[in-house]
Amino acid sequence: MVGRRSRTLVLTAGAALAAPTATASAETPPGVLEVRLGEATCHDLSPLTATFPWLSAFFPGDLSASPLVRYEIRGAADGYVPFEVTVDGEPRAVGTVGRGGLVSAQVPLTNEKATEVVVTSERQALADRTYHARC
Repeated sequence: MVGRRSRTLVLTAGAALAAPTATASAETPPGVLEVRLGEATCHDLSPLTATFPWLSAFFPGDLSASPLVRYEIRGAADGYVPFEVTVDGEPRAVGTVGRGGLVSAQVPLTNEKATEVVVTSERQALADRTYHARC
C-alpha cells in the first residue's frame, strides 16, 4: 500500500511540474524579448586560439583581426522564452531567458564580407541586421 501511494504522489508531482512548462511556452507570445545588436568591433583572438586550438574552427580567417558583434537579450515575460542567434543562417547560440534575465554574448563575423545576424524566438525574427566588417 505504501508503494502504491508513493507512486501516485510521484506521478502527480511530475504532472504538476510538467504542465506549467508546456503551458507557459504555448501561451507566451513571441516578441516578449528585448533584443539589442551592437556594432561590429575588431579583436585579436590569436592568443585565445593559441591556448585553445579547437576554438579556431569557430573563428574563420585571420585571428589577429577578428570582427565580433555583441548581442543582448532581455526577458520581458513571465516564464522562459526560447531564442536562437544565427549568423548567415548557421545557428551560433540557442537558449532561453526568463523575466528580468539577461543574455549578453558575442558572435564572430566574416571579415570583409556582408554577414547577416538574426535573432529569433519561436520562429519569429526579433532582430535582423547585416554587417560589413573590416578589420
